[in-house]
Amino acid sequence: MPAKIDFTALASEYGTPFYILDKKMTINRVHEIQKRFPKNAKLCYAIKANAFLTDFLKNEDIFFEVCSPGELSICEKIGLNPDKIVFSGVVKTFEDVKRAYNLKVNTITLESPAHCEYLLEAAKAENQHDQQVILRLTGGNQFGMSQKDLAECISKIKQVPSIKIRGIHFFTGTQKKFKAISEEIPFIEDYCTRLQSEFALENIEIEYGAGLPYDYFSGKDEKNDFSALEEFSKLIENSKFKYVIELGRYVASPCGKYVTKIVDVKGDEKNNYCLIDGGINHINYFGQMMGMKVPPVAHIPQANAFSDAQDYTIAGSLCTTADIVLRKLSLQAPAIGDLLVFGDIGAYSITEGIYLFLSHPLPAVLCDDDGKISVLRKSEETYKLNG
Repeated sequence: MPAKIDFTALASEYGTPFYILDKKMTINRVHEIQKRFPKNAKLCYAIKANAFLTDFLKNEDIFFEVCSPGELSICEKIGLNPDKIVFSGVVKTFEDVKRAYNLKVNTITLESPAHCEYLLEAAKAENQHDQQVILRLTGGNQFGMSQKDLAECISKIKQVPSIKIRGIHFFTGTQKKFKAISEEIPFIEDYCTRLQSEFALENIEIEYGAGLPYDYFSGKDEKNDFSALEEFSKLIENSKFKYVIELGRYVASPCGKYVTKIVDVKGDEKNNYCLIDGGINHINYFGQMMGMKVPPVAHIPQANAFSDAQDYTIAGSLCTTADIVLRKLSLQAPAIGDLLVFGDIGAYSITEGIYLFLSHPLPAVLCDDDGKISVLRKSEETYKLNG
């Protein structure tokens, strides 16, 4: 049984709000995903979902999708083996590509003809070595290349023996319905088959962003529901292609919680309100338009109080009417000083929040390593950056 966390004690020691990430759950989550993958697939964790989890997972047999120079610096800082890095990102300069090339990352993703030219230039350097690339096919947005541009890039790359084409990258979005995925797989496999024939490419792989859904508002134990993954795995298990499956949200979502304190309780003729010391600057469930949806939230009272449960609107500390975390949470006698613990907060909230608005402090990030608590990031004042 996992050690029970004393959120009240943590709030007293570290202040609120704060995030707490579960190291053991993160590793187990990856193992559960890997167990359900077919033999022709390997996992690639998209670290933009939560870069803090990268250090937890750096010894696992997976790849890591890195989409910016800053994320690459994180990987260097924690000592991640470059042979596990897929360096992606729609905006890469020549210096970015050269840096990744010199680090000897496993794979560099080419998102445009310009990226191709940058790599060809980098490969002319004295430290020339074999370098794998994947070329990204656009899904009808700003990412990737047209089929025409991609074919021209392949023709140029084939003239440089040290650059090895590992495969094609394809991603169209997150939280996708199975119907969309089931239509994309035949499309990308047919496209890769044609490329193999046209350019005599051998052992081409498909790097696919599956965008598997994670339902934050189902009211069920979503972290143990792998039905979407299992259904997807059946689609590709008999494929002639090898797959690298990029997952971010699907890996990270259940691996973190967010703890915030109720700092005021009030109401008017129509609504009851609990105001918290966090808000939408820290809590970012997919879509953000919460409406009447209720994510997993636990109420931790600081004193015994009993009354009939009532519905409360949970509002944050930002001076904007948009700062409504959720509109209808049933609570029993909430009081100033009580804690609210939001579950399934492991993906994106830590990195996508509007942290500089109103100069509120940056929340601390804690690690729960099977009951042992450590600090991954201290709470930081942001006013220093705003004035």
